Amino acid sequence: MNTNTKLKRNISISYIYSFLLQLNITSAIWVLYLAYRGMSLVEIGLVESIYHITSLLFELPTGAIADVYGKKFSVIAGRILSVIACILMIFANSFWGFAFAFILSAAAMNLDSGAAEALIYDSLKELGKEESYKKIWGNLAFFMSIAQGIAVLIGGILADIRFLYAYVFGAVIQGITLIVAFSFTEPTSNKEKTKVNPLVHQLITSIKVLKSRKVVLYLILFSSLVASLKTTVFFYSQVFFQNMTYSKTKIAIICALSSLIEAIFSKYAYKFEERLKLKGTLITVASINVLALMGLALMSNLAIVFFLLTAITGGLSYTIFSDYINSRIPSKYRATILSFDSLCFSFFMICIFPLFGLLAGSIGFSLTFGIMALLYIPVLILLMLKLRKHNGNN
Repeated sequence: MNTNTKLKRNISISYIYSFLLQLNITSAIWVLYLAYRGMSLVEIGLVESIYHITSLLFELPTGAIADVYGKKFSVIAGRILSVIACILMIFANSFWGFAFAFILSAAAMNLDSGAAEALIYDSLKELGKEESYKKIWGNLAFFMSIAQGIAVLIGGILADIRFLYAYVFGAVIQGITLIVAFSFTEPTSNKEKTKVNPLVHQLITSIKVLKSRKVVLYLILFSSLVASLKTTVFFYSQVFFQNMTYSKTKIAIICALSSLIEAIFSKYAYKFEERLKLKGTLITVASINVLALMGLALMSNLAIVFFLLTAITGGLSYTIFSDYINSRIPSKYRATILSFDSLCFSFFMICIFPLFGLLAGSIGFSLTFGIMALLYIPVLILLMLKLRKHNGNN
């Protein structure tokens, strides 16, 4: 099998790998699971913060590892840690036990986050087909969202029977994902030779690239902020809907519907981008997110509708911003800079997730949704103004 055939095979494998990666049936029940195991909302928020603090510390180094030692190596290492984290979640019986499981899970995601995306883009670039990335990434996002929908549905049903079944099944799926990861072929990355420690050199040079391409920096900040909003709403809405006396199965169905909507908008995101362009995409995504938060705050009888609105922006932004960012960065620094994207997401989550849990536990979900909307508005506007300023220059 020649190199081009192997690189083309990477795309096919990535569909299977991405589907299995997102077939995480504990994703929609872990908040409920930790509450079932006796943890308060504040403790749950702290555990999630520990997850993102770990991401903050490990994200850039793991991105550099992928660029220096190989994307395939990084992906495989991440799946090994993920299997261990799943097993630990089953046997942990204390705050620190769960915290350690979250640390391993974060490190696993760090190793995968920039590496898997960079592997796909660089494979296409080496084949001379990088212009098709937006459509292919949209298709991948479609399958990932479908997998998420299936996962939360199965997870909710199993949780209604017994939480343990969901976590055992999750560990098995991660094991299968690890096996699939070995099938990838490493694309050429044109590594630079340097006398400096390769990881240090990779980090320093990637920071210089971001400084010289400000539009990439602000695209990363905007997409990370939007992703943090969607993630916070997605996870805390589990408890929000439970407080509205919804069963775990019904909550799972709502989350599955959210994933289906996100899948559809991911698949056809490139068509929206052709019409909206960068400016229109930014305004649309920001407006819908703020509207969703305000709706959750003021109209609880339509909570499901406003919850599903966040899935629209999730589908659009995940695909469109990925293409915008990848098309503006060099291949040899791709995984490191994409890891910076995840680092920014982790930073926002460290700030937002425990704050949301603290406020929701004190003043209720409705007021908390409204406060978060008011906090997001000026930040989103500032980032859009910065992007407007630097987009023409870059």
